[in-house]
Amino acid sequence: MLSNHLRRVLTNRTIVSPFLFAGMFLSGVVAHAQGRTCSNAILQGGYGSSVGMFVHPAETPRAVLLRFSFDGKGNFTASVTINDNGTVIHAPDSGSYAINPDCTGTIFTNGGTRKVEIVVVDAGNEFYSIRTDPADLVFLFNAAKKIFPGNNDALDR
Repeated sequence: MLSNHLRRVLTNRTIVSPFLFAGMFLSGVVAHAQGRTCSNAILQGGYGSSVGMFVHPAETPRAVLLRFSFDGKGNFTASVTINDNGTVIHAPDSGSYAINPDCTGTIFTNGGTRKVEIVVVDAGNEFYSIRTDPADLVFLFNAAKKIFPGNNDALDR
């Protein structure tokens, strides 16, 4: 037989537990309601990233170094350095981007002709990305990191 004290403790915990469980979910709703969603404004300033790959069918090595500058309004410019099997190319890029409330989004590169799917993390200080267009060319970028975290002024662009 359980003692009265132990029975009261177990009874109280079974009553409190559902409230604690519900509280965990409600705290997420409150955070969401307090503006913890993403938009184009979360990406502002300069970010750096890179990617390395082998280009099929010849299996030639290619490395890409990128420096993005986001305006917080859905537009970006980028400086791109490509080493394609020993040939180095410096090229500018620009386009648009769209960030969803769940912090996923799309960057439209190559003058808007290619898509890069992204996930923004660390309050906009980083994002992860993968090129999805064309589907047969796999670009898995290293994390793009903000060059000056916490700074959204013109010096960062």
